[in-house]
Amino acid sequence: MDLTGPDGTVTHGADQDWFPDLWQQRAGCGPNTAALIFHYLAQQRPEFSPLRAKMGTDRAGFLEHMCRVWEYITPRSHGLNRPEYMVEGMTDYGKAVGVPLAPSLFAFPTPRTKRPPWEQLRSFVTASLEADCPVAFLNLDNGKVKQLHRWHWVTLIGLDGDTASIVDNGEAFTMDLHLWYDTTKTRGGFVSALGAGEEFASC
Repeated sequence: MDLTGPDGTVTHGADQDWFPDLWQQRAGCGPNTAALIFHYLAQQRPEFSPLRAKMGTDRAGFLEHMCRVWEYITPRSHGLNRPEYMVEGMTDYGKAVGVPLAPSLFAFPTPRTKRPPWEQLRSFVTASLEADCPVAFLNLDNGKVKQLHRWHWVTLIGLDGDTASIVDNGEAFTMDLHLWYDTTKTRGGFVSALGAGEEFASC
């Protein structure tokens, strides 16, 4: 997922600050996350190549891709603040480029007593990663995890036990996903573009 800037600087994934418009820069984490996932899928499997019209690893080309994805995965007034919006946008984008997608959703409510067990989330994420599909992860509240930005989408690319590997705004890092799930105070969600996993809990 590495991309190369005009000065030769390499980033791990893309940065929403690359968007040309101020509103896009402020609210573009969802489209940016989806663009990165589409880019990865297009790289890995020929049948998904239309998800990235002009394959390459240069920043300028990827920005064009980000702007195209924005047209289908477009933040509302409060951003892309519900995982269902990501599902709808990914589906619409897939139709537009001729790649049928059936994204699956793992979402959960704010009340802890109504949340499914951690094992269901881990199974959902693992199933998507085993299908070679990174997961779009919506964090609205950090809980006790300090590495994340609040009210933000990131790309989850690996899970080893409780430790998730994350790509966000051009950087890669790890975090304790189990700790986040146990301590986040609000609803949240995870989306697999390829529909891996069937677990679902209503928001």
